[in-house]
Amino acid sequence: MAVGKVTKRTPDNLAEGTAKRTRVTAPEDTTVEMLKRSAADSPHTYIVGRTAPAFDAPAVLADGQIGRVSLADFCGRFVVLLFYPGDCAGMEARDLVEFSDRCDEFDAVGCSVIACSTDSEYAHYNWRQQLERTNRGEAVIHLPVVSDRTRRISRAFGVLNEHEGQAVRAMLIIDPMQQIRVKIIGDTGMSRSVDETLMLVQALTI
Repeated sequence: MAVGKVTKRTPDNLAEGTAKRTRVTAPEDTTVEMLKRSAADSPHTYIVGRTAPAFDAPAVLADGQIGRVSLADFCGRFVVLLFYPGDCAGMEARDLVEFSDRCDEFDAVGCSVIACSTDSEYAHYNWRQQLERTNRGEAVIHLPVVSDRTRRISRAFGVLNEHEGQAVRAMLIIDPMQQIRVKIIGDTGMSRSVDETLMLVQALTI
């Protein structure tokens, strides 16, 4: 009768078998961790003090019409550039409405406010229309909202979450010489303060 080969179970091959059966699961990445890793090799990650990347892109303009926005058009003024993941989120609407309500205060210190996400200009337009309908037909967003469908703008400013294909919540302040003076990145659940942003702009004008 044939006798099969018997493998002696030693501590070494016991450990090897255990290792083969063990699956190591990496902890789920947070948005900020993924952004750090995806931007680690990007030349645009640390861009404070550098010239802002130029862009010319489709947008819903301050008057609600679809057009284009070029950063070069704001040369000679401060610019607050607000990146956010996408339209239709309650926090995004609240943030943009709060900044819109105080555009006159920013304008008084020579500053324009621009928002940007990876949604299309048509998605921006429909979102704005929806917000107006819930506000009895009155416009609630009075600032240009740029479409970054190609992800080039978000990537150039070092605020693109490559894993999600969306911009993270970020705020940059660009001075009249188109130099980036401030860059702040926050978690998706963090709201932005209009008062603090305005104070930063005012401090840069001194």
